[in-house]
Amino acid sequence: MLSQTMMTENPKGFLSGLLHLTYSNPLYNYTLMGRSPPRLLGTPPELLTGNAATGQSILAGLFPFQGRRYGFTSFRDLSEQSNEQWLAFLHSFKWLSDLRRVGSEDTHRYGQELIAQWLEAYDKWDDFCWRPDILGARVASWISHFAFLSMGANQTFLNKVLCELGRQSRHLSRSVLRGQPGHPRITALKGLIYAGIALPQSESYLVQGMGALELEINRQRYPDGGHISRNPSIQKDFLRDLLEIELALTTAHFRVPNWLNQSNHCIAEMLQGMRLGDGGLARFNGGGSCGSEEIEALLSKVKIRKKAPSAYLHSGFHRLEAAQTVLVMDVGTPPARDANRWGHAGALSFELSAGKERLIVNCGATGILGEDWHQALRSTAAHSTVCVDDVNSAELDVLGGFKRIPKKINCSRRELGGRAVIDAKTDGYEEILDLIHRRIIMMSSDGSEILGEDQLQGTGGRRYILRFHLHPNVQATLIQHGNAALLKPRRGAGWKFAANNQEILIEDSIYLDGSNRPRRSQQLIVTGELLGRGASIKWSLTRN
Repeated sequence: MLSQTMMTENPKGFLSGLLHLTYSNPLYNYTLMGRSPPRLLGTPPELLTGNAATGQSILAGLFPFQGRRYGFTSFRDLSEQSNEQWLAFLHSFKWLSDLRRVGSEDTHRYGQELIAQWLEAYDKWDDFCWRPDILGARVASWISHFAFLSMGANQTFLNKVLCELGRQSRHLSRSVLRGQPGHPRITALKGLIYAGIALPQSESYLVQGMGALELEINRQRYPDGGHISRNPSIQKDFLRDLLEIELALTTAHFRVPNWLNQSNHCIAEMLQGMRLGDGGLARFNGGGSCGSEEIEALLSKVKIRKKAPSAYLHSGFHRLEAAQTVLVMDVGTPPARDANRWGHAGALSFELSAGKERLIVNCGATGILGEDWHQALRSTAAHSTVCVDDVNSAELDVLGGFKRIPKKINCSRRELGGRAVIDAKTDGYEEILDLIHRRIIMMSSDGSEILGEDQLQGTGGRRYILRFHLHPNVQATLIQHGNAALLKPRRGAGWKFAANNQEILIEDSIYLDGSNRPRRSQQLIVTGELLGRGASIKWSLTRN
């Protein structure tokens, strides 16, 4: 069983241990018995349809996940799999949407076959694949795609699925808030709410789920709509789960509460603010690749302003936008461990796009390339900001979270001669290096010029490195005897980078995109000595 092989993040303590003993007791399965649902009262429609090409790949035994294809044909082969994120996705059955999109008779049979295998192998409690967020996603998927799974199926199979939905919903009702904190609880609650809508005589699940959902949204959403993870990818998933709940309620003719409508509106506005010129999301605190099509489809479900707000004071992000130039900057403290276990030490870093081309980026994130990669991408050096003495601006804990974080990050915004200015300051280095990092960034009204200044105020530290990681589609070339660099994106105008007449170095870097395979890229580096008197590095980016 997966419970014997997977390392999962569950709440610790006496109660958790007692519940584990209770759930793993063979007698516990008898407590899940009850009246089997004879049918479903209805099935919520899909908010977004699946991908037919992905469905065809699944039919061929190759499951695409985070840019890779995992060979899989049977739940009996899972002992050979080791990646937790992939296994969570597999057990969630979210991929039924892709099979359904293919629409052939083969897809019905294959979906039925895999569910039958799952019922045979995992009908008893397992602390991984019955984890509340995975369980909630699976219940929601089975309910949403029940009509698809019913095509050509015999009644014996359908009765087993209905019976299992009843059993899993009973357990979900008991455990829904005992799993991982943060966004996984929203996913778990979605499953419980779907069960309350679709299973006969299960209104109590709906009442329980909606009551808990309101509390969780209030815990997890900043007043400006940002998710407490400060991860744009989680922001997107947060909105999608809540929009799917809203659609399920509407389709079943339940009243959608005002608090859910209002939450979806401000969460969508925050998501809009995390987009760069290509329509995708900026990468902060573990955020990964996400296609612009999905984001556009989600935002089309909510009426929001076309132009994103410029400041998200509670979430800790600022946005500069002029013409086709967009800059998003992280001016917040790192997320708490319960909000985002794998937050990054990227204080005052930014990402920049011109038109549809990304220019300046952070290196990204990965959860499937091993621990060394995982931790390296969390470090300050993997972000477009200043690093002093190879020390992170927030001390990473390899088990998740941080051992040291900035006590405060101050940020102000003003207009200066028609130019928007962000002025931010972090004390992340003060405790150990007696340094304050201040970053000022100004964008011209037509987006053709960006002026920046990084100040290191204090007497500590020996050497600073100012990094600007470039997107793989940008080629950098030194000009003016190494005192400037020409940046040439794949499309559009080139940009000139200069820094105080200081020498600029071009070094190798890496970038993690949707394939989760490191792509070779470049980084611009400006470095210097501190010598007990701090430093001020002025730099500029000018469109040719």
